[in-house]
Amino acid sequence: MYAQVTAIQVPLNQMEQLRDAIETHYLPVVRARPGFRAGYLLEQIDDPNSAQLVLFWDDQASVENFNRTGLLQSSINSIAAEMPGVEVRRQGYVVKVAARATRAPEVISG
Repeated sequence: MYAQVTAIQVPLNQMEQLRDAIETHYLPVVRARPGFRAGYLLEQIDDPNSAQLVLFWDDQASVENFNRTGLLQSSINSIAAEMPGVEVRRQGYVVKVAARATRAPEVISG
């Protein structure tokens, strides 16, 4: 699995606008691409102008194929183009270890 982490800094009081742009414009394009697994927008609690967008992919090749489309809407830079003053920095990671919560056994009473 491969993860992209994009640090995003928005101008004062524009987090809602960023959230809307990612949810309604960016993620629908990304979601439709082969190899996409999941995406999360993390809004920082102690800095209301900072967020991270974390995208999970099957592998790095899926991301590279997606980036080759060359479409502006397929790029996180499309958000920056729509919102002057937004700063983005992206990094990629190979996921080597992962864990998921296990479902607790049901308690039968009676």
